[in-house]
Amino acid sequence: MDFGPAEPPTESIICVDCGGTAHLLSHPPEDGLWEVGEIVAYRCSDCLDRWDLVLAPLGE
Repeated sequence: MDFGPAEPPTESIICVDCGGTAHLLSHPPEDGLWEVGEIVAYRCSDCLDRWDLVLAPLGE
């Protein structure tokens, strides 16, 4: 498993199920640095599905 800085999550993503907008639920770390492998959660405002994504290394 890689460790180190990760691409920060976007504030919203497109819901795979319905095409609506899913908004970020996870709060940033206190130091503001996201780490590779951290899991962030999104909730779709249309269908209410939850999506959990694993953060990738910077530049990937």
